[in-house]
Amino acid sequence: MGRPSNPQTKYFQRTLSDPQRMILLSAGKGNLCRGFENVLDLYSYAHNLGFRPDMELSFLNIDRGTTDNPNSERSAVDIG
Repeated sequence: MGRPSNPQTKYFQRTLSDPQRMILLSAGKGNLCRGFENVLDLYSYAHNLGFRPDMELSFLNIDRGTTDNPNSERSAVDIG
């Protein structure tokens, strides 16, 4: 896995699996760095709503709809 984590770390490097790379590319619209920042922003938002790493993801109540559905009367993401 690499070196032990350190809260003072400023830079880190890791090898991404193909699925991890695809998630970050998707989150950043083709930009890995932007995707990483967006994933951090999303976790920050979830954390502020009370989500913690040991909790089930179902806590977030993320619907399986899409945000582009013109027939949807409610948001596809219902966090909180």
